[in-house]
Amino acid sequence: MDAIGAGGVRALYFAYFAWVGIFSPYLSLWFDARGLSIGEIAVLMALPQLLRIVAPPFWGWLADRGGRRVAILRGAAIGGLVVVAAFPLASRPLEYAGLMLLLFFLTAAQMPIGEAIALDVARGDAGRYGRMRLWGSVGFILTVVAGGPVLDAFGLGALPALMAGSMALLVGVTLSIREPATARAPVVGAPVLARLREPAVVAFLASAFLMVFAHAALYAFFSLFLERHGYGTTAIGAIWGVGVAAEIALFMLQRRLFDRASPMRLLAFSFLVCGLRFAMVAASGGALWVLLWAQVMHAATFGLHHSASMAVLHRWFEPAQQARAQAAFIVVAYGCGGTLGGLASGWLWERVSPPAAFWASAAAGLAGWVAVVLAARLERTAGKGEGAPARG
Repeated sequence: MDAIGAGGVRALYFAYFAWVGIFSPYLSLWFDARGLSIGEIAVLMALPQLLRIVAPPFWGWLADRGGRRVAILRGAAIGGLVVVAAFPLASRPLEYAGLMLLLFFLTAAQMPIGEAIALDVARGDAGRYGRMRLWGSVGFILTVVAGGPVLDAFGLGALPALMAGSMALLVGVTLSIREPATARAPVVGAPVLARLREPAVVAFLASAFLMVFAHAALYAFFSLFLERHGYGTTAIGAIWGVGVAAEIALFMLQRRLFDRASPMRLLAFSFLVCGLRFAMVAASGGALWVLLWAQVMHAATFGLHHSASMAVLHRWFEPAQQARAQAAFIVVAYGCGGTLGGLASGWLWERVSPPAAFWASAAAGLAGWVAVVLAARLERTAGKGEGAPARG
């Protein structure tokens, strides 16, 4: 068994996002096939984001406090596998809700801890981080593209088995690596609450909230949007795959971007692309060429936004604070933004129209651009400078 390093990080990313590639595009279709209403599906698909409000702070605190990051990832993955195995036994919305709450409490451990490990290994090098992070995109694209034909052949009833298989892969990866020696000693970092209250950080977190709010309609309802426009499961998987392929290309080439522009400038650009992307989806009428171009923009709205956000967090927070900083980011962005965005998009889908959900996403993207511009201005006003670390 090897101590975790770049290879271990790549394997963790691959396995975790292979799991995401199975449940994210297809779980809403599975719930739909089980006879649930759009409102029930909206609530269930919002639960993973809701858990990101309460779970990441716990996992981040535990990881920074105890120092045994891989052991936490391992235990959470094993628990997740047990919960996934129970999915076929459920039949009512409340039963699904209970399983979703437990499952996504456990899987919420993966990203704050995994990203903190990755940032430690990358040592602030955006190119090195991108080369590790792209393996998550590879895992996602393999399962999302392969999942479509498998579900076409065996039916949506096969989805829980595919979810269990992908979770078993994550368990296997966590069992194949061991803690680095430096992770065995407890790490007690400086308080992060004061840093999180800084105006520039507040504005940055507000922008993260708005980006994930904008993407909530994509993750919860894009597959249903495509199905309503006549696309089959294989085509849906392929359309999702286009977005992830663009994301992989971004991660491979991002060092050049970060050499030429600051993380804040790249963040601002990603929000402008976000506004355009979801406006195109809303106005597409299901036209394939429009949807494909919108998916290509995933390179900016997810890939570039994510890497630039990680660069900002790495620059603003001490190494011993990273897991808690990642947890705060996930709580605000994915927990609050994802939950409220999912509920809002479900309400708009039912009460107004499916395109209205994506028009709201476009508006959130443009509001996020305003928040990023404000964050950059507040940082300069505080005398930190665009390229200087904000660690105090």
